[in-house]
Amino acid sequence: MTADSMHVLQVDDTPLLDEPVGFPDSRGPDSLTLTTTDRADSALARLEGTAIDGIVAADDLPDRSGRAFVDAVRERDNNVPVLLLTESESVASDALSNGVTDVFRRDTAVGCGDLLANRIRLLVEHHQSTAIASQTRRQLTELAEQSNELLWVFSGDWTEIQFVNSAYETIYGRSVESLQANPAEFMTAIHPADQDSVMQAMQRVSAGESTELEFRITRPDGEQRWVRATAQPIVEDGTVARIVGASRDITEQKRRESERAAELDSPDTPVDAVPDLFYALDENGNLVRWNDALAAATGHEDADLASMALTALFAPADRESVRQGIETAFATGETAFEADLLTADGTAAPYEFTGGRITTADGSALGVAGIGRNTAPRDSHQQALERQNERLEEFVSVVSHDLRNPLDVARGQLELARRDHDSEHLDAVKRSHDRIGQLIEDLLTLAQNGEAALDSEPVPLQTVVEQCWQTVETDDATLELRTSAVIRADPSRLRQLFENLIRNSVEHSQTPHTDRQDGTDEQRVITPRSQSQGAASDLTLTVGELADGFYVADDGVGIPADERENVFESGYSLVSGSGFGLRIVDEIVDTHGWSITVAESDAGGARFEITGVEFETA
Repeated sequence: MTADSMHVLQVDDTPLLDEPVGFPDSRGPDSLTLTTTDRADSALARLEGTAIDGIVAADDLPDRSGRAFVDAVRERDNNVPVLLLTESESVASDALSNGVTDVFRRDTAVGCGDLLANRIRLLVEHHQSTAIASQTRRQLTELAEQSNELLWVFSGDWTEIQFVNSAYETIYGRSVESLQANPAEFMTAIHPADQDSVMQAMQRVSAGESTELEFRITRPDGEQRWVRATAQPIVEDGTVARIVGASRDITEQKRRESERAAELDSPDTPVDAVPDLFYALDENGNLVRWNDALAAATGHEDADLASMALTALFAPADRESVRQGIETAFATGETAFEADLLTADGTAAPYEFTGGRITTADGSALGVAGIGRNTAPRDSHQQALERQNERLEEFVSVVSHDLRNPLDVARGQLELARRDHDSEHLDAVKRSHDRIGQLIEDLLTLAQNGEAALDSEPVPLQTVVEQCWQTVETDDATLELRTSAVIRADPSRLRQLFENLIRNSVEHSQTPHTDRQDGTDEQRVITPRSQSQGAASDLTLTVGELADGFYVADDGVGIPADERENVFESGYSLVSGSGFGLRIVDEIVDTHGWSITVAESDAGGARFEITGVEFETA
């Protein structure tokens, strides 16, 4: 099949289709190319040497029956769509059970060749969409198998395993098939002492909270291993629909930590008597010893500190400085740096840290130890730097392009088919497309952890907004620019920020919100623009300037006041989607050291205000 035509083999001694056959109202192929023969043997010969997109065959041919012809076709090609012309109900019923894709009453087709042509066109397009969907899912599975991590997707209540790669067999020593048959099987492998904490973590995720934890498992051969698992709830319409996660074997890391902790442990050192924070790191920079002051300052229990990465104790904007400070201690023997320490409730407190290298008798580095002292508040000047997960860069690239592109093609072909034909087959294909698309997005949330380093430069707001307006699907919405400011920002991240804000306004301009009346249980539904004001075609989006930043406002349905604090949470959405668009915006704002708030626009819609922005002056 080409973009302009599909090739159909017509096998009939009284053919009902004549060239040219056109589809002037179709966005797909605009015509059929016909090859017509009245004999089955001739048709089979043409099938061997010609690329055929579909077959229209009579149920009674001069040299064999239509049923026998279809059997011969299936011996050669099990996928090509075959439409059988018949007037017999019994023949039709038998044919659909034996290789025929669909049947069409011959008496209906007589004199109505356009109906017959449209039917075969829809069958061919449905076949093409199904093939692309199958290929995309196969590629996605093959891609997941390249990961050393155990990737999995459970239902929101943990009763169904929707996806798991073969790393389950490597880590747990059990087959994927056994887990699919019994999704609770993995719990039987968890060490009895860790089962309660794992169950509590599962309950938190089912309630909508992301989590990360470490626990022990016992394989069927008796070997015990340590596993670190992360889990992310996927929320749809206010309910956790799926839980996506990744698990990895950290047994070797735990062994090394245990050995180094034993070497660093010095019972006669009264570290708990030191009023400042005391810390000790092993040769890999992992936290292996601390005093009561550190636990008190952070609000974390000792068990939590033992399983946390060192950088998790600091604000994201300071984590790179912390890493560099530790590297300096190993390289030069001493270090000093400032960083904001994060407490368990998310509060940041400024500290000054000093430290020195610990060495063995032969001079090799054993670790770093030092103290941290609370300092007076200081001006915020850090740039948010977080390392990019290099091992998953290729994974993100393939999912974003090589898998999304064919899926988009399949969705486009499906939409064309649904315009002309209503079939439960097409509904099934749509559900398959939606499932694959959601799975791609879910796996991306596992792969895309952290933020790339900023590369700030002067960026004209007007230019970047106009570029984003051209790349985002905005229907007939209107853009108003009320700024000519030039700001310092990372151009790529700023474009991503505006693309997500524009897309959010357009998508939510058609989203009804439920508003609870004060003092009652009565609810009222705010009518979406699609029912009241003409949908996104009437939407106006405005980008303007503030004294220390800029704003993006629309005249859509707005965001209810009691929901504004939640819109930046992962997985939160008022429409059916991933719910990560505004979370990405919030991370970009935080990476730049800016602030973002949500309010009501002058027109009653949503208004996002970004402040703390540095303007570039002439």
